[in-house]
Amino acid sequence: MSLKFTEYANEGGKGQGRTQILYNGVDIYNDISVNQCFHDMFAASQSDELLLRFNDTRHLWDGWNPANEETIEVVEGAARSGKMFIESVIPENGLMTLRAFSIPPTAKDPFTKSWENVKLLQIGQEIASRHGLGFEQYDVTDQLYDYVRQDNLPDFEFLEQRCALEGVAFLVFDGTLVMYGEAALEAKAPAGSIDVPPDGVFEYHDDATAAYGKAEVVNGDITGSFAAPSGGSKLLHRVLQIRIASQAEGNRFAKGLLRYENRNMTTGTLQTALLPEYAAGSVATLKTGGAGSWDGPAFIMRIRHDYVAKKSKIFFRKPLEGY
Repeated sequence: MSLKFTEYANEGGKGQGRTQILYNGVDIYNDISVNQCFHDMFAASQSDELLLRFNDTRHLWDGWNPANEETIEVVEGAARSGKMFIESVIPENGLMTLRAFSIPPTAKDPFTKSWENVKLLQIGQEIASRHGLGFEQYDVTDQLYDYVRQDNLPDFEFLEQRCALEGVAFLVFDGTLVMYGEAALEAKAPAGSIDVPPDGVFEYHDDATAAYGKAEVVNGDITGSFAAPSGGSKLLHRVLQIRIASQAEGNRFAKGLLRYENRNMTTGTLQTALLPEYAAGSVATLKTGGAGSWDGPAFIMRIRHDYVAKKSKIFFRKPLEGY
């Protein structure tokens, strides 16, 4: 499995060169003086974010009159933010501050709908279409449900709840909703190695002892259960407000929720020079001079690129094994 945005650094040099800031497709980099440019990418559960602070040196911005849902994209060498939807542009301390997100603002609106005999990917495709997004999926088992109800919830909040039951995650990048099987993505071959010297800036957290060893979910007469291969006696118990159609479905939901609760038990952060070849959702081999026990594959769950300071901050977790 290869998510397109995790591989953009290997496009034969495409995008190499000077910085571009594309406002509605037009490069405005030479018309402003950039003070800060942070791009946060998230592998799941959260919209990517772009924060741009700049001097409007030619006093053009008011004339452009940016509105919600207009787009902006930053290209920095091999890295790119993808199309982002502008949420606000406001003056702050003599600078203009622009904030943009990969998920369109229409996603904040609550929505109600019921489906019968519907598949998981059909729900994802419908939500993508409702917000003008493309759709892709990687290694998602397209489960069939006899009944699903979305009750006055924003679309992506509802979709995350359903995906958590199935061990699936999603993100939005460059105008496309991407659903993927988490375990399959975590198990993919590393895209490269990240070497952290003993004096490097890094911080690791191991809360594995707090992980749940098994899960059970209850709805009506059905109780689904799943035990982690690593064992442990701590029980995750959830009473679901959604229908469980069968014992097999209940067991599957228990497995998905156990992964969802345990996935971030062993995490870390590290700061490096700008790493445009990595995006959230990438897998890298970690090599740490000062903490060799952490060496091995790491799943990048968030990455912040600072395009002005030419630095990256990586937030990663160790992949779960067996589920």
